[in-house]
Amino acid sequence: MNGSDGAANPLRRPLKDRLRRLRRDPDPAPDLERLERELLGEASPDGDEVASLKTRLEALVAATAERDRRGRAGGRPEPPPVPLEELVAGMRRENERGEFFVVDTSVHLEVRHGDVPLSRLHTVAPGTVSVLAAEAELGDFDLGDAVFLDTETTGLAGGTGTAAFLIGAGWVEGDRFVVRQYFMRDYHEEAALLQGLADDLAGFSRIVTYNGKAFDVPLLEARFHLNRSLFPLAEAPHLDLLHPARRLWKARLESCRLQSLELALLGLRRHGDIPGDEIPQVYFDWVRRRDARMLARVFEHNRQDIVSLAALAVLACQWVEESQAEDPRDVYSLARVLERAHLFERSEEEYRRAVTLGAGDLEGPALLRLGLRAKRAGDFARAADLWEEAGKAGEPEGWRELAMHHEHRTRDLEAALRAVDRGIRVVEHDRDARSWHLREGLRHRRERLRRKQARRRE
Repeated sequence: MNGSDGAANPLRRPLKDRLRRLRRDPDPAPDLERLERELLGEASPDGDEVASLKTRLEALVAATAERDRRGRAGGRPEPPPVPLEELVAGMRRENERGEFFVVDTSVHLEVRHGDVPLSRLHTVAPGTVSVLAAEAELGDFDLGDAVFLDTETTGLAGGTGTAAFLIGAGWVEGDRFVVRQYFMRDYHEEAALLQGLADDLAGFSRIVTYNGKAFDVPLLEARFHLNRSLFPLAEAPHLDLLHPARRLWKARLESCRLQSLELALLGLRRHGDIPGDEIPQVYFDWVRRRDARMLARVFEHNRQDIVSLAALAVLACQWVEESQAEDPRDVYSLARVLERAHLFERSEEEYRRAVTLGAGDLEGPALLRLGLRAKRAGDFARAADLWEEAGKAGEPEGWRELAMHHEHRTRDLEAALRAVDRGIRVVEHDRDARSWHLREGLRHRRERLRRKQARRRE
């Protein structure tokens, strides 16, 4: 698709905006305003129960079809739909709850996804994931035994009105990384899809997602509950890679979206990928017309997300195990991750490396952390030198720590006041909350130091 704005390409507008546009049509579909409230999970004005997911989605499809029919009046007819089986190599699968569609693909573990060999899923050391996530309960987390999950949904806001129409699951099987995609071709296939997913997940006890703790897993738990069953991995150890990724790479990268990390860290650029906010409308159009041309792109988008999730999990663990960071901002971030995991010797090495490489705005924070480590080791003179260096590098907390050192340890009130004054000068014109708290704290300390000086003179 081209980069035109929402006016030129209606599929780029959010679902809510498209519904509102339908309401502004001179002859909108019946009761569309109430329909929108229901689709957003709100109660109807008369207090009735929100309609079932099937009813609501069918109403949306009917409204969309009516809009498109009007838009095509006098124009060219739509091309004939292309069946799903012609574009997606999958098969129908049946269980006691009905039928759904499943697609299996795989790649050899020796294949590199970007610069990362997927075979490293088997070689990540026990405990590395725990260090990465700073979660002790992940101490024996084995990526080679985990399932990687990602969902494509009928909406991006979550809630009981949102369903996962396509669920991707990836895992190591022998010498291959398998991706299985579970697709409900229509709303009535949800129960069978969830049963098929549960059957396959029964063999796993660990889960990896990207923002899954906030979105995918709560969504799946809700859908299983509405279908009178339980999501089998609700209590399983869960690595949500979004949070470690932010801690490792946010200092350098503007975005930590999965596709942004793909490009920046794996060197992969997707061609013809479909934006995530367009995916719900693609599914609604599929239900209406059964044309798989756009839907095939959704399958590929989901497959890529699963494989990239596995590769990025490997890469993040490699950074922890092998100190692979080279950019000083990444080195500083890695030091913070190691410090959070109480790996203090390694974190100190990374802080020193960040300073040596020239960490720019992060040099002061790195020196501050080194000073705090020297203080904990009892080397107070070294700590004071590091805090002064941190202050000169623009870190106001360095001056605060130095003032505390002189006030309480050396009893040099003049030196403490000089440090306070220098710290205030660093933050006196800043308006952010952190600077305000630092400034107020330093001002209170200055008043206390002046009172102490006055008492000494008496």
